[in-house]
Amino acid sequence: MSSQSEVMHCYERIAALAAQMLSLTRNCQWGELPAHEAIYSGMVDRLKEIEPLESLHEEQVARKYFLLSRIASQQAEISSLVMPQLRHLGEVLRNLEQQESLQKAYGQHSDIRL
Repeated sequence: MSSQSEVMHCYERIAALAAQMLSLTRNCQWGELPAHEAIYSGMVDRLKEIEPLESLHEEQVARKYFLLSRIASQQAEISSLVMPQLRHLGEVLRNLEQQESLQKAYGQHSDIRL
């Protein structure tokens, strides 16, 4: 595989991964996202290494910008779906921390009767 085709392969793969991550997010399959994100990040890192070394043909540049637009749109939707879940998780964790703090402060025995 030549460097130019590898560059475009990376863009195509990143776009496909973004689409898969969006599908997982829409279906609330949160547990599967980290593995996809790791591959996605690896592809982005690889692209950062190889893209500066090669120039693309006019058709490839057009395809690259089409893919970038699609990826950006998918990432925006992923973010809009993930952020409320992260806020909710943060609230749950804060509640658990408060409960733990109260249990430590007042003891774990709830058999004291008034």
